[in-house]
Amino acid sequence: MRIRLLCLLLCLLLACAGCAARNGAPRTDRIQEYYAGLPGFTVDARLRTDFGDRIIDFSVRYTCRAEGEGELEVLAPEMIRGIRAKVSPGDVTLLYDGLVLELGALPGTGLSPMESLPLMAREWSRGYLVTQSQGKQEGLVTRDYRGARDGAAYEVTTVFDAGTMAPVNAELYIGGVCVVTAAFEGFEAIPQ
Repeated sequence: MRIRLLCLLLCLLLACAGCAARNGAPRTDRIQEYYAGLPGFTVDARLRTDFGDRIIDFSVRYTCRAEGEGELEVLAPEMIRGIRAKVSPGDVTLLYDGLVLELGALPGTGLSPMESLPLMAREWSRGYLVTQSQGKQEGLVTRDYRGARDGAAYEVTTVFDAGTMAPVNAELYIGGVCVVTAAFEGFEAIPQ
């Protein structure tokens, strides 16, 4: 009788442990699975780009497609509002007032500000995850990704809302230096 009771208690404890793991901290692959399974999403972000000798702030709307293609539209500052860029892996095309400017891939470690947000977003679905931790505030998850572009190493740190999996903020580091920060103001998944 005691052995049966002990087995029953052990089974209940294991079941409770499984529920706690499911309802506690998000699984490591949950956010990556979410973004990999989306047909796309639209996000509004305030970007700060540090070129070393100057800092540029602007706001953009980025629509990302699962194939790695997307479009960025500058929302602010007013003097460049409306400039759009079509982005695909390794290529950026700026569009403004009917004119098209082919930029091509940037050599070395150089990234245009238009490429930084798509690079970050690609990491969310396909990147090499280095670490994940609970945020300082409850309900936030911080994920660090590492990658390389044209032989140069970079890191992307992104804070996600654990419930909605929407990005809250992100930073892009090249050579250990933070070159782009993003504060996300709106997120909408494109329905299946």
